Amino acid sequence: MSDPQVTSGCYQLEVMIAAPPQRVWQAIAAESSAWWPIDFVTSERTQRFVIEPTLGGRVFEDFGGGDGLVWYTVIGVEAGRELILAGHLLPPFGGPATTALRITLSAHQQGTLVKIRDDRFGVLEGDSPVEGWRIVFDGGLRCYLEASEANR
Repeated sequence: MSDPQVTSGCYQLEVMIAAPPQRVWQAIAAESSAWWPIDFVTSERTQRFVIEPTLGGRVFEDFGGGDGLVWYTVIGVEAGRELILAGHLLPPFGGPATTALRITLSAHQQGTLVKIRDDRFGVLEGDSPVEGWRIVFDGGLRCYLEASEANR
């Protein structure tokens, strides 16, 4: 049996959303349970997915009753523009590894460009996280916001 190799990886994704940056930020900061894909959680017990957009805040699955799983801790915030997260990737989900996730919003004539950068260091097993982040930010956030913008 060979020893697992420690490596690093940088994974990036851009998603264009037809909504203004302040609306996109509001959805990230206060509405994550409404748009986070229910099949992109770790447990069938997950009742909601929470992003606390303040320094030291958490990004976590809430199972109820004080139970849950923390994905990230917020280590940087520029409200309305950027969220920087640090987390641990557990073996069942592609680790063990550490991950630094940066979500940046910028105004664009078509709405908001959301840039996602996921830097990982450790034993990186499994597929690239880009498709998973595409499910979350394109299939989840973008679809949620564009549907709500169309209904205004």
